[in-house]
Amino acid sequence: MLFNGTSLAGNDSEKKRILVAVLNWGLGHATRTIPIIRELSRNHSVLIASTGRSLALLRQEFPSCETLDFPDYSVRYSRNGKCLIIYLLIQLPKILVLLFLEHIRTLKIVKKHSVEIIFSDNRYGVYSKRIPCFFMTHQLRFRLPESLRKFEIISVWFNRLMLRNFKTVFVPDFPGDKNLSGQLGHPEVFSKSEKIRYIGPLSSLVPKKVRQTIDALILISGPEPQRSSLEKLILKQIEDIPGHCVVVLGKPEMKQTVTSLRGHEIISHLDRNTLSKYMSRADVIVSRAGYSTIMEVISFKKPALFIPTPGQTEQEYLAGRLNGSGLFYCVTQDKIDLVHDIKKAKEVSFKEVFTGQINDVAQILSMMGLVV
Repeated sequence: MLFNGTSLAGNDSEKKRILVAVLNWGLGHATRTIPIIRELSRNHSVLIASTGRSLALLRQEFPSCETLDFPDYSVRYSRNGKCLIIYLLIQLPKILVLLFLEHIRTLKIVKKHSVEIIFSDNRYGVYSKRIPCFFMTHQLRFRLPESLRKFEIISVWFNRLMLRNFKTVFVPDFPGDKNLSGQLGHPEVFSKSEKIRYIGPLSSLVPKKVRQTIDALILISGPEPQRSSLEKLILKQIEDIPGHCVVVLGKPEMKQTVTSLRGHEIISHLDRNTLSKYMSRADVIVSRAGYSTIMEVISFKKPALFIPTPGQTEQEYLAGRLNGSGLFYCVTQDKIDLVHDIKKAKEVSFKEVFTGQINDVAQILSMMGLVV
């Protein structure tokens, strides 16, 4: 795998006003757009639109970029993971209304801020027929529980309908059989679509050449209330873990705090550069099985323990796929035994099975017509 840090040339006469809209579903959507925003902002004027923790993170990373608090679908999550899908289905009518309102507000933003190009990460209503619009997702097919699996085709139809509003759809994954997202990003119905472009994984983190001084780096993330549930479980068990561990709580909206617990560090959040250093120093990484986190871990070539968010069938599918392939060790939240699980995770050494490129931002910008 190669890291591409190429800077693209540009000049003032071709400077574009670009709206980058990011879904606030955990921090993964925000983190994977960072390398794209970083490159876009070199030669263009970027307006970042998001909300919640995702917006807080992006404001920290790009203080010179203009930002908008742009509410998305206000999805509420159940504390009972088994009820999550039903909980989401109940909210579906509200989500569809919010999609329509999102589109109406997008048109106003485009007019007010003279937007010339739109880049949307999983925000289906953020488009305009008057300007080029681009979409990014790793889910062309939504994963449903076993009992509802036959209805997954509806999600494919939904994507085919909604993605007609975008010029190109970027899927941050490898093409072909050796890929990360499996059925999520490679449904058969899209196999011949010229609109779908596989751009390789994206990671805002860059490995550093440093000594490994952290026995386990534990990254807590994801939407509430499950983020807090995992935090409680981790902090309850961390005292029993030998060596030196660092727990990052994933709260970028908070003032950074660092506390100590029997030799272990508890940190509210880390900027991306510092997190890169911490991940480079870690023997093993513990995190949710979010797709963006998986892409980041892959770039570090380290063993990892993945804990899927209960009820998030996408993460459960990805974790099962990684576990079954022998690439990483995964465990469900209700069965966490950190001492045992971290030991097992370290026994699964990283296997280099992917040959594609990571962070091929040049390819993305070329498809957007922004290469000079």
